[in-house]
Amino acid sequence: MNILICGLGSIGRRHLKVLKSLGDHHITALRSGRSGISVSENEIKPDDEVYSINELKGVKIDAALITNPTSHHIQTATEIAKMGIPMFIEKPLGNNLNGIDELSEIVIEKNIPVSVGYNMIFHPGIIEMKKNINDGKIGKVISAKAQFGTYMPGWHPYEDYKISYAADPQLGGGVVLTSIHEQNYLTDFFGAVTEVKAMEVGGDVIVINSEEGVEVLMKHKTGVVSNIHLNFFQKPYYRNCQVIGTEGTLYWDFMIPEVRILKKESNEIIKTGDSAMELLDTSYRNQMMHFLETVRGKEKPLMSLEKGIEDMKTALKILKEIGRN
Repeated sequence: MNILICGLGSIGRRHLKVLKSLGDHHITALRSGRSGISVSENEIKPDDEVYSINELKGVKIDAALITNPTSHHIQTATEIAKMGIPMFIEKPLGNNLNGIDELSEIVIEKNIPVSVGYNMIFHPGIIEMKKNINDGKIGKVISAKAQFGTYMPGWHPYEDYKISYAADPQLGGGVVLTSIHEQNYLTDFFGAVTEVKAMEVGGDVIVINSEEGVEVLMKHKTGVVSNIHLNFFQKPYYRNCQVIGTEGTLYWDFMIPEVRILKKESNEIIKTGDSAMELLDTSYRNQMMHFLETVRGKEKPLMSLEKGIEDMKTALKILKEIGRN
């Protein structure tokens, strides 16, 4: 398969590595320039590089990944959609929804399969959580809490974190959009959000131009109330989810490869893998395998453009609540 990757930053290179492990795909990278982050000699590289969409005229492209800065996602996706190419758009969809109507119209008119890149939906732990919720293992769900904390200054030692994309709201930075996974999987579990309240936390810990922490309260159409805590200043890395039902509690911790079903009479532990990093790699691999199947017409996108738009609308409401939008 001939695949175009638009943007070869850290996430673009991760997807490139996964794609190369999944078959003899020919990868062309659309770069913004010839300079950029240096890569080691043994790092997997694309087969070709181009520096303008115009260079793609006459080139057969079967699928495209949009992995450039968040603020350019919708514009780039629109250009690719005009070519009728199936797409994978890395989360979040953008830093706003400007231009989304045009993109949606083209996608519908040309019947283009579009997937939005929420890899956590493909994480074995999250899959197991959803299965147990749907199977009624803890009865009727009443509430849920998802937490994510990371020390953002330690992400990329080669750059000044204060001028990185994650710190710049104009590029789609800030913890709300960068860490949109929790919002996404909670709405996948419990349905669309009908009410949202939020409060910013921190603000003077790592001192960036975007929000570094947030507490969010959401009510879903199913009646479930969920709480999300996100921050960019926590040590060590922390990510978990707790779901409370009438018959028990489900608990998942990213760093522990298992899901726990806690009840008054007994506890059950479901092993999901051997290590946190193995499961993270599995989530990216599962995600890309699914995307390739949508390109082949064998599956429908699990995280569609419509779902990406729905998540963005909720995220923008959260940002408005904390005075950041």
